[in-house]
Amino acid sequence: MRRLSFFLTLITCSTLGWAHDGFYQIDSIPEIKIYFVQDNWDELLDALFIEGDEDRLECDVVIDGTILPSCGIRYKGFSSSSIDYIKNPFNIKLDYVDTDQSYAGIDKIKLSNVIQDPSFVRETLSYEIARKYMPTGRANYAKVFVNDEYWGLYTNVEAVDKQMLNEHFTTVSGSFFKCNPASLNLFGENANLSDSPGSAESDYYDLYDMKSDNGWGDLVSMIDVLNNDVANVEPQLNIDRALWMSAFNYALVNFDSYVGFSQNYYLYKDMAGQFNPILWDMNMSFASYRLSDDSDFWDGFTINQAKTIDPLAHYESVSVFPRPMMRNFFEDDTQRRMYLAHLRTIVEENFENQLYLDRATEIQELIDADVEADVNKFYTYQDFLDNLTMTTSDLIDYPGIADLIEARSEFLLEYPGIPNSPEIGEIAAEGTIGIGNSLTISAPVTNATEVTLAYRFGGTGLFNYESMTDDGSGLYSYNINATGNAIQYYIYAENSEAGRFSPERAAYEFYELTSEVSAGQLVINEFMADNLSYVLDDDNDYDDWVEL
Repeated sequence: MRRLSFFLTLITCSTLGWAHDGFYQIDSIPEIKIYFVQDNWDELLDALFIEGDEDRLECDVVIDGTILPSCGIRYKGFSSSSIDYIKNPFNIKLDYVDTDQSYAGIDKIKLSNVIQDPSFVRETLSYEIARKYMPTGRANYAKVFVNDEYWGLYTNVEAVDKQMLNEHFTTVSGSFFKCNPASLNLFGENANLSDSPGSAESDYYDLYDMKSDNGWGDLVSMIDVLNNDVANVEPQLNIDRALWMSAFNYALVNFDSYVGFSQNYYLYKDMAGQFNPILWDMNMSFASYRLSDDSDFWDGFTINQAKTIDPLAHYESVSVFPRPMMRNFFEDDTQRRMYLAHLRTIVEENFENQLYLDRATEIQELIDADVEADVNKFYTYQDFLDNLTMTTSDLIDYPGIADLIEARSEFLLEYPGIPNSPEIGEIAAEGTIGIGNSLTISAPVTNATEVTLAYRFGGTGLFNYESMTDDGSGLYSYNINATGNAIQYYIYAENSEAGRFSPERAAYEFYELTSEVSAGQLVINEFMADNLSYVLDDDNDYDDWVEL
C-alpha cells in the first residue's frame, strides 16, 4: 500500500477558545468590587443562608473597572459558609435583573474563601492538573472588595454551566445534574449512583439536583444499567471519563468527592448519549479532607495513611455504601488496568518530575502579597508559607503538599498494576482516508499480550474497539474501512499486570488523521435551521448552523 498523505495531529477533546479565558488565567488576578446599599448586608446574607434557599441580595459589581449593576449575590456552598465567618464564599449572578448582562461572556461568578487550605494553592493547582485529562473548569484568584474594603483573596472558579459545557461538549441541551444530596448524610449513600433508593424518578430527587429542563429518566436508566448490567453501560456512561475521575481523586487524595461521601461532581449527557462525570469543588484536595465510608477508614484516616491509601480501596476492601462507578468497573480486569494506567500518567506527568511543586511555588509567589494583606483569611501568613512543604494545624492537621506527594508518588509508582507495563512505539498509518477506502494503523508494541485500537469517524460518536494483530515481530496492526475523511484514534496495550495508552492522556487526547476533500466529496451531514437553545457558538450565541 502507498503511504497516505495526511495531517496527523494530537487532539484533545477540548479545542475551542472562549472570550472569558483571560478572566480565569492563573497569572491574572482580577479585582472584583461588590457594593451593597444596605449597611447590614452581611446579616441579610446570613439570613438567606440560614433559610437554605437560593434567594439573592441585590448588589452592584465592578470587575476591573467594568460596572455591572443590579447583580444578585448569595453565599456559595454549605460547609465553607457560616454566619460566624467574616470571609464567606460568594455566588454572584451577573444577569440577575438584566438577563443579557455578562462579563466577557460570563453570567455567574463563583468565589471560594480558601477555607481548609493554608497553602492557598490546593484548588487552583488541582484544576490545572485535572484539565489535562478531562473536561474541567478553570480556576485562578480574585481580589475581592466589599464597599471598597479589601475583603480578601478568593479563588475564582469557573462555574460548570452552559458556557463550560459548550466548550467541552459543543452542546448544552443534554441531561445535566449536580451530584450533591440536598443534605449530606455521613451514614447514607448520597449521590453514589447506587440503585438502592428505588426505581422511581422521585426516589432520587433529594440526592441529585437536575440543572437541565428534563433528564430524570435518563439518569435513572443509566443508574439501573450501571448497577444491574454494567457490561452494557458504556452507551449511557463514559467509562473512560469515570476512570480518569477516580484516578485523579486517588492520586491527589481528593476525598471530598465521589470517593469519600459521594458528592461534589456533575454528570452531563453529551451528543453521543453518554453521561460524563465532571469534577467540582477541590479546595480540600491533597488530603485536607480525610473522611470516607470505606470500611478500612470509617473513622477517617491520618496524614501518614493518606500517603499510602490504596487506590483500589473500594475494590480490594468493602464499601460500607456502594460505589458502582468504581467497583463495578474495577471488577473488569481490563478496566482496572486502564484505571491504573491513568493513575500512572497523572503521577509521572505531575509528581515524579516535580512539576506540581514548581507550579505550586510559582502560584504562591504570584499571590504572596495579596495573601499577606488578607486580614480575613483563616490561617496565618506563616501557615501559608509553611503548608506547601510541612503540616500546619488549627482544629485539624493540613498536610504539607510536598511531604504528602513525595511519599504518595513513591508508593503509587511501585503499586501492583503500575510497573511492568507495555511500551508502545511510533504509530504509523498507511492507505487512503475516504469513504470506501482502506487504512491500516500499526505500531511496535513490546511486553503486551493484547493490543486494542480505538477509533471513530467524526468527533462526537462513540469509539469502536478492535484487537490489533501481531505480525510475529511485535508490530501490531489493524485495517480500517474508512467512512469519512477524518479519523480519531488511540491505542491501548496490556499484559497480565499492567496497561498503557498512546497517547498517554487517551481518550481525552487522541490522534487524528485528516485528508483534503476533493470536489464532489463535500456532503451536508446535518444542519440546524432554528437554533434557539441547542448549541452555542464561539460568540456565545445560538446561531443557525450547517455541518459539512
